[in-house]
Amino acid sequence: MRKNNPAQIVVAAVLVMTACGGAAADHETLGDQAYVERRFGEALAEFQLGLRQGVSSGGLRLKAGMAALNARDLVEAAVQFEALAVEHEDQLAIAADGLGRVARAASAEGNGPALRAALQGLRSVAPGRALGTFANELAVGLGENSSPAEAVAILPFAAAAAPDAGLQDSLMYTYGIALAEVNRCEEALPVFESLVRRGRKPAVQSGARGRATTCALVLGRRDLFQGAQDDAEAWFCRAIEIGNNNYAARAAHLGLGNIWFSRGDYLGARTAYAQAMVGVSQRDSLYQRARRARDRISGLDLLRPPEQTPRRRC
Repeated sequence: MRKNNPAQIVVAAVLVMTACGGAAADHETLGDQAYVERRFGEALAEFQLGLRQGVSSGGLRLKAGMAALNARDLVEAAVQFEALAVEHEDQLAIAADGLGRVARAASAEGNGPALRAALQGLRSVAPGRALGTFANELAVGLGENSSPAEAVAILPFAAAAAPDAGLQDSLMYTYGIALAEVNRCEEALPVFESLVRRGRKPAVQSGARGRATTCALVLGRRDLFQGAQDDAEAWFCRAIEIGNNNYAARAAHLGLGNIWFSRGDYLGARTAYAQAMVGVSQRDSLYQRARRARDRISGLDLLRPPEQTPRRRC
């Protein structure tokens, strides 16, 4: 036995009601007739005209949404169902049901704009229902032209719904990259670090280690630029700990050297600059900067006895 949809039941009930008074009502009546005859595109046009002429009833808004859905104008259907929820709070459940139907139809057709419109409406109408059900489809639909902000909104939900740990790690890795690209490294760093600790996919682990080190380096440079030396030192130490002597970790040694030099810790600064140069080509700008900084303090490290050296974080 076929189960009736709540939105369909309401539309059927509204369609049999007698329209009353004025040109807007005439458009609604014409739309009703077209809908019954399954001329859904014409029905939608009539309902839209009625709405433009000031009719604000939930019934007309619902009819417009259902006509758009059946006409496969899915973006318009999402717009109408979201408007129904905004204008008529007593019909939130019906609006959410309509948006869910739009999302499923859009997913089946590969209609990305309509799927995003439907999910945007669901986030407002029924947040718990939105991304959990359709996140995987959205994640698959993320292409080269997708914005990092869009990925940030989708990928954590897709990862939570992933059918296996490997796919979950891959999605979380992409999520961390998207966070970093929108300048949210403080949120991206723990994502990358968790992937390094889990180590379930070597390629993901290696990529996450590099990204985590770079994020810690970026945060250290930010705080150093802002004059927060203690915070910058902590970030640089974190980059060195995570990085396993990769390029970003060596750059963090250069940052530490600058901090320690400013404190008069010449021995520590000399050691940090030397570490920044290890394994780096002499033509590389990092090597050149570290060498110039080391040469600048040549001999100064002998002027401060070790017992007077300020305490270092790492």
